[in-house]
Amino acid sequence: MNRFKHRMNEKEIKNRVRKMFGAISPRYDLLNRIMSMRRDVYWRREIVKHLPVDSRTVLDIATGTGDLAIEIARRSPEISVYGIDFVPEMLNIARQKTKNLDYKRRIEYLLNDAMHLSFADDSFDAVTIAFGIRNIPDRLGAIKEMVRVVRPGGKILVLEMTYPGSTGMRRFFKLYLNRIMPWIGGLISCNFKAYRYLPDSILGFLHPDELSSLMTKAGMEHVCAYPLTFGITYIHEGIVMNGSSLH
Repeated sequence: MNRFKHRMNEKEIKNRVRKMFGAISPRYDLLNRIMSMRRDVYWRREIVKHLPVDSRTVLDIATGTGDLAIEIARRSPEISVYGIDFVPEMLNIARQKTKNLDYKRRIEYLLNDAMHLSFADDSFDAVTIAFGIRNIPDRLGAIKEMVRVVRPGGKILVLEMTYPGSTGMRRFFKLYLNRIMPWIGGLISCNFKAYRYLPDSILGFLHPDELSSLMTKAGMEHVCAYPLTFGITYIHEGIVMNGSSLH
């Protein structure tokens, strides 16, 4: 269980998470590649494959340093992507990574809160969020906001790590999260607290079935979950049938 949630209210959690990600932003990409053995690149490419084939406008929530937004824009010259995050330092890195790309004009980064999206109802063909939903205190509220901004027939895609089901993988994953990740992450980032929080946030996160239930409760239909890499990561998808009429 995430130990911070027992001691802080929602606003305090958000402020602490914002400061933490701001502090580790310079080494964030490097550590993602090292600690996932570059599987994070594969996972993002897989989630892009689940986008609706006729997508034209996509919102990437918790875009961080822009990896998924860039991958989405690379998929098709017809797609425009809005990448949002509430950590300015992350967005600064995303803009730097994007400025020399041929398709930079199709990606826009904005400072925004997932709980209070500054977009009109039915604005996007799809919404994505990768490794961000577990850091949002009110997950159901955030998913409802995603539903609000997606057009009827559009899709919401959530990429998130979870505690694997098989006994052998659970033992290895727990050892990795509790021992190896904090040591590597803390050593490279010089922020041991951040890389204690991140494993806790994974170990304390919802079971895939629980996240699917939240997506259904938020108003989505045809909700499915697809395991990746022995079930340590899942792609969750759902279709928004009625859009903002749910609200």
